[in-house]
Amino acid sequence: MHELAHLILSHQPATVVMSQDGSFVMRSYDQAQEDEANWLAWCILLPREALLRCRKVDLSVAEIAEAYDVTETLVSFRLRMTGVESQLRAASARRKFK
Repeated sequence: MHELAHLILSHQPATVVMSQDGSFVMRSYDQAQEDEANWLAWCILLPREALLRCRKVDLSVAEIAEAYDVTETLVSFRLRMTGVESQLRAASARRKFK
């Protein structure tokens, strides 16, 4: 997904290394492009809406990771970065005060 993100973002490699026979090409990107590609790849792998639905039905981090074939670390990161956990805590607190 990371490499696909480079293509989607139209990144131009900083360097290209080709094997002598031309059968193998390696590309490298600058750090800003790598960071962008990571961010987009993670968003594609675990969209916010999917995370929200999973947490609303009380799936654990491990269950979400298994369902989406990603690491628990990525699930936890995306839950924090998307604000899903905060949103659900706030909604729960509002229900308690009604």
